[in-house]
Amino acid sequence: MSDQEQFAALKAIYPDAVLVREGGVAAAYLPAASFRAGGVMTTMQLLLFPAFHTGYVTRLFFERKISGKGANWTQHSVVSRTWWAPSFKDVAPTLPWPAMLFAHLRAVE
Repeated sequence: MSDQEQFAALKAIYPDAVLVREGGVAAAYLPAASFRAGGVMTTMQLLLFPAFHTGYVTRLFFERKISGKGANWTQHSVVSRTWWAPSFKDVAPTLPWPAMLFAHLRAVE
């Protein structure tokens, strides 16, 4: 599936999603994503990076750390802003983007 097709599948779930690029790699910016974190509904900006980044085959970046959830949060500069990411490995780049996003969100459930 092309980046455009992958993004369209994600945009069907998050209509406000924006396709962005970092170093030639397509990524999905979700300006107001709602998800469960520690059993509580949370809304924040997310950035799904569906390719290799800083030692991980894919990454999900959060606008802020989620207290008590996720492990070993690290700060990153991606698409000209600061993001946070927990250590959560092996979410395959071959997954459809919606499945990739939901797999990454398991780190903060």
